Amino acid sequence: MGLIKLFILLVLAYIAFVFWRQFKAAQAEKHRTPPQQPPKMVRCAQCQLHLPEDMALRQDDKWYCCSEHRDVDQQY
Repeated sequence: MGLIKLFILLVLAYIAFVFWRQFKAAQAEKHRTPPQQPPKMVRCAQCQLHLPEDMALRQDDKWYCCSEHRDVDQQY
C-alpha cells in the first residue's frame, strides 16, 4: 500500500510542477517588452558616412554628419 501512495504523490508533484512552469511562462510573456526598432540610418552627402538620423544634420534634401561638412558642401 505504501508504494501506491508514493506513486500517487509523485504524480501529484509532477502535475504541480507542470502547472507551476506554465504559470511562470505566462507571467514572463506578460512582462516581456516588445523588441526595439533600430534607428533609421542616413548617409552624409560629403563623406558618405552612415549615422543615425537623430544625430545627423539636414540641409534641404541632404544629410550631413557635422556642420563642417554641411558648410563645405554648401559652398559648391
